[in-house]
Amino acid sequence: MSSQILKLAGKLGLSPDQEKDFLEAMQAGNRSRSALVITPKAPEDYVPPVPSDAVPRSWSHPRVIVLPERDAVAKPGSLPDYGQGFYYPLDLSSVWETAPLAHLPFRPERCLDMCASPGGKSILAQARVAPREHIANEVHPRRLGILRHNLLRCGFLNLYTQRLRPDQWAEQAPGCFDLILADAPCSGQSLLAKGIPNPGCFHAAATGGNAKRQRGILLAALQCLVPGGFLLYTTCTYAPEENERNVLYLLKRHPELETVSVPELEPFHSGLTEEACYRLMPFHGAGAGGFTCLLHKKGEKPPLPPLADELLAWPIHTMNSQVS
Repeated sequence: MSSQILKLAGKLGLSPDQEKDFLEAMQAGNRSRSALVITPKAPEDYVPPVPSDAVPRSWSHPRVIVLPERDAVAKPGSLPDYGQGFYYPLDLSSVWETAPLAHLPFRPERCLDMCASPGGKSILAQARVAPREHIANEVHPRRLGILRHNLLRCGFLNLYTQRLRPDQWAEQAPGCFDLILADAPCSGQSLLAKGIPNPGCFHAAATGGNAKRQRGILLAALQCLVPGGFLLYTTCTYAPEENERNVLYLLKRHPELETVSVPELEPFHSGLTEEACYRLMPFHGAGAGGFTCLLHKKGEKPPLPPLADELLAWPIHTMNSQVS
């Protein structure tokens, strides 16, 4: 395992100190960081009953509470406030990955989260940019149930779920979204930095197979994206094949695309490309790691066409829903 990690570190162009820290993080499995997204169900001026990390982060959000780096007391998933849906706990890496959404020049009319379960990216998109209409898609039935449970508990408005394959979305909803989230299935190498076993995640078959699947998802997503719209591509892995190389693949095939610079993420700018690709590593102290890139489809944004009724057949109903 150590030799595979060192081989990957060589691909990433890490300094000797960073390489050492990266290897230690993979072996120790203690680099996970937690955060809470405060939901609409929470009372006004609500403060969660857990310790928070007061260190400011330019890429975070007012509705996000960052927990201390090592906190053996706080168990946010076991507290009554969690059951009431006042907050949604997730890894701090996910908060970092959605930072580019702060640079959208408009409030999205319609968002599609292509690979949504368990729901963290949809919840963060709701907190950050509040799309007027939002479909969270998950093709696997069991994971769809988890997704619906999480979204229902949090009380966000104008949410729907679906379980279509990416190619079905491309066929049934071409040019129908001005924001698409593609948190694509990946080799999940950062799980090791959280202490979660993930055998085979460094094998070429795993990274290559995932990269191929990710490209299919991204190409389908682009067919659903309207000119002037944005696609946020994120993963929780380190492999360049699944990250920067996929972005460069899209840019080569689609000259109408451009990457969007995110000033607050410049300290995380990938050294593997001059494009606006950002990678979080364990030595950054903000979670186990991840990759993010915001792509813009150049052109003037036209009015979005209506969606077929069957695509909005599974709304998320909440006790506090109201017309926005």
